[in-house]
Amino acid sequence: MKRKAIFAMVAVVLLIVGTIGALALNSNAPEDALSVTARFFEVESNEAGTEFTMETEDGEYVIHVTDDTAIYFEDYVPMSDECDEVTKDVREVLFGRTLVEVLDGRNMVVTFADNKALSITILFETAVHLPAEALQGNDGYATAVTLPAEVDWDEFGPVFLNGEIVVNGEFVASAAVPFVDEATGIVMAPLRAVAEALDFEVNWDGTLRSIRIGVANYIWIGNTEAQVGRAAPIELSAAPAIINGVTFVPIDFFRSVLSQTAYVFEGQFVVETYSDMH
Repeated sequence: MKRKAIFAMVAVVLLIVGTIGALALNSNAPEDALSVTARFFEVESNEAGTEFTMETEDGEYVIHVTDDTAIYFEDYVPMSDECDEVTKDVREVLFGRTLVEVLDGRNMVVTFADNKALSITILFETAVHLPAEALQGNDGYATAVTLPAEVDWDEFGPVFLNGEIVVNGEFVASAAVPFVDEATGIVMAPLRAVAEALDFEVNWDGTLRSIRIGVANYIWIGNTEAQVGRAAPIELSAAPAIINGVTFVPIDFFRSVLSQTAYVFEGQFVVETYSDMH
């Protein structure tokens, strides 16, 4: 009950902050400003991808996005270049793409006047939420929002997976796709497809039913312990398992064993390498 109360409080705070921000933006809009909900596509952009022109597929609406354009996801997480450095770091970590690449082809609510975009709300394609790490500052993310550590982020709703795996900005072809364990709610992903996309060698020992990933990282089927070099064993959230001939590991394996940034966002299972984010 305590966690639910905290979650409700946080949700209300975020809603209030986002609503106040949206009202402030709209109050500054000129009387002839127009708001349109549509999917916009890139027409041209500067080299940095921070100032660009977009239009709807039918060409009916054309907008110019500048440093002054306020850009938010529908949960009020800001994506504008005018935001502070911390927010920019979060955006880069989440996407590894320029702003125009993030917006290209997205369904958005755009308020504009004289073709200049004043504010943009990026609509989620599916009912998902940002990973807790992005908001709480864990796993190498910059801290965007300070929230109580006790919040049970699973209460935001079920994780949606569309079967796509993205490693360092590239789609990974894999017949085996990530899934959510119905009993535990833990996200499980195919080990070899992701690890090899990260340039780790994967070696199977049938006698010990163990797997070596890279030089000195070991896991065992059915065992929640993982060995990373000579350090003390790491406890994984779930034991690696073989399903239809494919080894699956929990999402935290990529974080704690391989030191990667791993999360689920808008249906995609995403793993990214960030050795120097700032």
